[in-house]
Amino acid sequence: LPSDEPGPLDLLAQASEARALKDCLQTLSGDQQHALALAYYEGLTHAEVAEQLAQPLGTVKSWVRRGLQGLKNCLERASLALS
Repeated sequence: LPSDEPGPLDLLAQASEARALKDCLQTLSGDQQHALALAYYEGLTHAEVAEQLAQPLGTVKSWVRRGLQGLKNCLERASLALS
């Protein structure tokens, strides 16, 4: 019977994607990394992130927006490099 488990090529692709994400996260500023981690890994709202970091809401929204844009651009470049 075929297995539902990912095969070696699937695992390699997942590892490559995880490495690219980690590398791209490291290109962001510390503030952007922290804001994204709280918002996406901890599930906090922008307002909760602002409260947690003791920063104005607009500042946190900018960090998240710029961080996501930076990740997008970096991951697109990484994808092109792998092609």
